[in-house]
Amino acid sequence: MLTTALLLTTLATAPTAPSSALPATGADSTASAPAEPPKKEKGFDGIVLPLVSYNSDLGFTYGGVAGAYLYAPGHAPYQHGIAIQAMFTSRGQQNHYLRYDGPQLIGPMRLELRLEYRRELRSPFYGAGNVSAQDFNGDENQERFNYTKRSPGAWVRLRGRPWGETHPFQSYVGYSWRYTGVDPFEASELQKLKPVGIEGGPTGQLMAGVLWDTRDNESDPVRGGVEELSLRVSGSATGSRYQYAGVTLSERRYWQLGPRFILAQRLTLDVLFGEVPFFEWVNTGGVSTSEGIGGMSSVRGIERNRFAGNIKAFSNTELRFRAFDFNLFGAPVIAGGVAFVDLGRVWHPQVTDGPWWKWHPGVGAGLRLSRRAAVVRFDWAMSTESGRSRLYLNFGHMF
Repeated sequence: MLTTALLLTTLATAPTAPSSALPATGADSTASAPAEPPKKEKGFDGIVLPLVSYNSDLGFTYGGVAGAYLYAPGHAPYQHGIAIQAMFTSRGQQNHYLRYDGPQLIGPMRLELRLEYRRELRSPFYGAGNVSAQDFNGDENQERFNYTKRSPGAWVRLRGRPWGETHPFQSYVGYSWRYTGVDPFEASELQKLKPVGIEGGPTGQLMAGVLWDTRDNESDPVRGGVEELSLRVSGSATGSRYQYAGVTLSERRYWQLGPRFILAQRLTLDVLFGEVPFFEWVNTGGVSTSEGIGGMSSVRGIERNRFAGNIKAFSNTELRFRAFDFNLFGAPVIAGGVAFVDLGRVWHPQVTDGPWWKWHPGVGAGLRLSRRAAVVRFDWAMSTESGRSRLYLNFGHMF
């Protein structure tokens, strides 16, 4: 669990974040990078924080994250931003990255890039489809449902608001490259099924997308929403061993119900076509990626990546409650809670996916503590199918 000292340090030192300033969300990481400092015309800011968190999928997370910001006249909220992370988990996962963010670097366009290395000694694989591994008993450490994965990679993205900074329309283009090393256990489902991608190798992707963003605040919204359509394409011309494409549709919407309640809803549909490697079955596209079905970025309460396939759909409904607020180091801190229901399912060619109504639900409740853009969340969730429950301690809202 977070110590009181770390919690106070995180809330006291994390200033306001810009739109997508150095985030580490969803499937990228278990904790967010430092948030944006207050707007300045000149100078330099830096921050170093420990990473301490926990969730039932990865175990205890420890490491460190640092951020630096350089300011110059005519560049808002800063001219250059850099974040670096070293992260380890008690279940053998590593996630290290170096990320750069340059708002208004190329005219009105924002340049973002990231170099990273990931390693998982036990990466989950339960097979394909919506009813895979029906004899799974909840023991995630079984070699049968795991494999070892190593994946260095990088991505670059150029995004902007072509019709002005206050207009809700945004667009982006980018390129990502990753080399995935796959080492299956002898008695694993992966070794038994030998799906496309068991050889591993490079996957280069061209990415493009558009958003319509009317949220009042990106980090902790109360009203508005954001719709996103994204496309990713991989082939020999992009430096990929596999030829496939993906489309992601996402809707996030927020309604204020009186002075203290917010209803938040997210709907996501991700469709993959072509020669899709199995390690891509769990990934979605978009500015903020997710993985699943199952885990802290798709359906809480279900084991991470429990169900995988070429088509994924999930829904997240949260009722957020702002109980009280107080001042800490000159800025308001909001304390509250959340109750939620998550639903998800997959479809995959040439396997049995069950009836159309076979969705996998997770229900739960949690606590929230936010100061400006810094949000600390603690969630308890349960799968109503298996009765098993899970805990998540992380930074930033799920959506």
